Amino acid sequence: MAFYETNLAVLAAVSAYLLYRQHQSEKQSLVTDAESGVKSTLGQDAIRRFKRAFFPAYGLVCAADWLQGPHIYALYKYHKHLPETTVAALYASGFVAGAISASFVGQLADKHGRKNACLLYCVIYSLSCFSMLSDDLLILFAGRACGGVSTTLLYSVFETWMIAEYHDQALDAYGLSLGSIFGKMTTLSGVVAIVSGVLGDLLVRSLDSKTSPFMASIVCLILAFLFMSKNWNENYGDNANSKDKDGESTDLSNVLMDTRILSVGLASCFFEGSMYMFVFFWSAALSTVHTAVDFASPLPFGVVFSCYMCAMMLGSTIFTLVPPSNDKANYILKMVLTSASVCFLSSILLKNEALVFWAFCLFEVCVGAYFPSMASLKGRLIQDGNRGRIYGILRLPLNLFVIAAHSLAEEGDQHRNNVFLTCGGLLIVAFLVAQRCLKHEI
Repeated sequence: MAFYETNLAVLAAVSAYLLYRQHQSEKQSLVTDAESGVKSTLGQDAIRRFKRAFFPAYGLVCAADWLQGPHIYALYKYHKHLPETTVAALYASGFVAGAISASFVGQLADKHGRKNACLLYCVIYSLSCFSMLSDDLLILFAGRACGGVSTTLLYSVFETWMIAEYHDQALDAYGLSLGSIFGKMTTLSGVVAIVSGVLGDLLVRSLDSKTSPFMASIVCLILAFLFMSKNWNENYGDNANSKDKDGESTDLSNVLMDTRILSVGLASCFFEGSMYMFVFFWSAALSTVHTAVDFASPLPFGVVFSCYMCAMMLGSTIFTLVPPSNDKANYILKMVLTSASVCFLSSILLKNEALVFWAFCLFEVCVGAYFPSMASLKGRLIQDGNRGRIYGILRLPLNLFVIAAHSLAEEGDQHRNNVFLTCGGLLIVAFLVAQRCLKHEI
């Protein structure tokens, strides 16, 4: 069996085993709690209703994102025959729209309802997908702008709604931890990504249509819209001030000047910015070391992508299996920052294809552990009253980071190595800041 197929089989088997371990651990926890009388039947029913309301909708919106994401560049470049500079400008316009919208979408979600914001995501992202049917550049740029706003909504309002609903139903009293929910969200995203990648390729081949994955995304968005409309409650934020744990009013500017929140924002900017750079450059980096030893055979990018998604699932499952504690998310975030830095620096130094691939897989493990640990930290540090607004603001520097990085793009391996070196250094900076400011989460 070929190298990448073998690695995929191993990663899939390990992921399946860890998911089984996670399932068995949860079953044992339910039995133990039921015997001790901690978790009532009413509480178990509340947890099940919460999961059945949130996870199907979240899975559908993730599917809509993953179905069309891998095909955007190919559609622009090879189907519409747009020049590279135009493709780069289209991508940049999405991040510019994301940066601009980050300053206000969270506040609007807090004011007009987080559920309404999630429904709006489905509408705006559908418009972005519909734009791909056109060859008009103005419509394509408008579509990418809609995509940028949608990304800001996806990574802020869904999590904001979920946390507020979790607190409104007091699910922590029944033993359901936010950390476990965040871990399952990342695992679900990984599973959906693998299925969506296969389905997207199948649709393109069977229908002979480059736009078919985008139409399938619209179907997922319609289903998500209908599901949320029927099954979700609405929740709002406090538009002026939120209350701290002692009931005192907390001004937004004071919240944003909290060194813990600033350190979390810095870590989010540097890690997720580095992640976007990885997504942009990994195929070229792996191709460089591959062609050095095998110029004839092409890399199986679909199989490699599936390996990365399995590795990401490993990271999220490992996070879930680690016993809960007050410092769990804090320590895992610091481990992720240092490990990811090593991955970037190793990919520059290593010239062996297998070693570079494994370094990239380790980075995806870090991605899988990062999202639940970061979400747990933000969930504990930020109050529900203005959560949407702060989540949106925290995405502003990330979008600016990516815009700046793309504006400095150059051809050649040396530029990519410089980007990876910079990302590795910034991750170390984020670790040092987190080490200083996150000594205590709460």
